[in-house]
Amino acid sequence: MTTPMELAMAPGGTLGRGDYPDHTYTFLFCDLRTDELLAELPLADVQYSFELNGIGSLRGTIPYNDETLRLDPETASMPGRTALWVDRDGVIVWGGIVWTRQPTRGGKQIQAAEFMSYYQRRFVTETLSTDTSQLSNPAYVPDGQRLYRDQRYQVWSLLVWAAYQPGGYIGVDASYLSAIAGPTGVDRYATYLASERPEIYRIIADLAAAENGFDFGIEVGWTPAANNVPPRRFKRAMVWYPRRGRTYRESDLVFSKGGPDGSILAYDWPEDGTALATATHGLGGGTGLSRMAATSRADDMIAAGWPLIETVTTYNDVEEMDRLRANTAAELAARQQGLVQPTFEVVADGDPQFGSYQVGDEALFVIEPEPQAPAGREQVLRILRIETTAGTGPERVRLTCTAV
Repeated sequence: MTTPMELAMAPGGTLGRGDYPDHTYTFLFCDLRTDELLAELPLADVQYSFELNGIGSLRGTIPYNDETLRLDPETASMPGRTALWVDRDGVIVWGGIVWTRQPTRGGKQIQAAEFMSYYQRRFVTETLSTDTSQLSNPAYVPDGQRLYRDQRYQVWSLLVWAAYQPGGYIGVDASYLSAIAGPTGVDRYATYLASERPEIYRIIADLAAAENGFDFGIEVGWTPAANNVPPRRFKRAMVWYPRRGRTYRESDLVFSKGGPDGSILAYDWPEDGTALATATHGLGGGTGLSRMAATSRADDMIAAGWPLIETVTTYNDVEEMDRLRANTAAELAARQQGLVQPTFEVVADGDPQFGSYQVGDEALFVIEPEPQAPAGREQVLRILRIETTAGTGPERVRLTCTAV
C-alpha cells in the first residue's frame, strides 16, 4: 500500500485565524461490485461535490511515477468498474464511481460521480406497477412486478428490483428504506412500462420532485468497529421525508462576510427573473384531445401584484392525473424560488467548519455593508450543493444555495 496522500495546508491568515490544520486524504480504489480494495493511490488537484437530490462529482489526477506504477493504476481505476472512496482524516466524505479517464501531463485525470449515478445507467426492462391489472406477475418486488404505493417503499422497490438483475448489485444497502425508516404516508400510483425503458434515477428524481415529495441520496461512510470486527465501507440508500437537513433554528449555522471572524471569502448573489413562474402547466401522457393537462397557479403572488408568468412542462410518462397534479404543483413551488440562487466561497476550517453542515441544511448568510450591498444583506438560505477543493493551501468550499 502507498502512504496516504497528505495535503499540507498553508497558513490561512486571510481570515485572521492563524494557521489552518493539515488534513490527511486517502483515496481508496475498489471493485464496484465486491468492494475489494484494488489500490490506495494519491490524487492531485482534487475537487469533489455533493448535491441535494442530484449527483455530486469528483475530478483529480493520478500521478504516474515509480511509486504508483507498482500498484497498477490502470487496473485500479478502470472506468465503469471502479468505486472510489474519499477518506478525510479517518472519515469517508465522498463515494462514487469512476466513469472517465484520460491522459494528462504526469499521469491520468479521472472523473467520477456519486453512486446514485449508477441508476442513470439502469432502466426498467419489465413492467413495474402499483396496479396489479397491468402485471403478469402481481407479487411484490423482488418476487414479482408489483410496486409498493408509499413513495419511500416505491424507491425501495425500484432499487431492489435493479439489484436482483444479473450483475445489478453494487452493494447499495436499501434496507433502511423498508425495515427502519417506515412509510411516509404519501402514496404514489405509477406504472413503468418495459416498452418505454424508463431510467431508474429519473423515476426517483421525479417522485422526489412531486408535491409532498422527499429528498434522496446514497450515504457513505465507515461502520463502527465492534466485537473485533473492523470497520467496513457502506453505501446506504436514503429517503428523507419531509426533507433532508436541518432548519436554521435547528442548525444555528451562520456564515458571514466582514469583520475579523468572517467566514465568507467571496460571494455571488444574482437575481434571475427568467426562471420565475406564477403559473405552471403540466402535460401528461396521451395525444391531442385525450392528453392529460394540469395547472397550478400562485394566486397569492398574483394578488400581491406579480404578473402572470407561465411555463409548460411535459411529463410524457405520467399516466395518472394525481401524479401529474403533484408534479405540476412541485414545479410551481420551485419556480417561485427562481429569483435567488447565490453562491458563497468559504474556508473549510473556518466557522462553521466543513463537516458540520450538509446539503439540505439551512443557514443564515450575513453580508456586512460594502459597495455591492451598501445596506448589508442577510437571509436564511438552504444549501443545495457543496463543492470542495483539496490541494495545497487552505481547503476552499463553495456553497450553492436557494431561498427558503
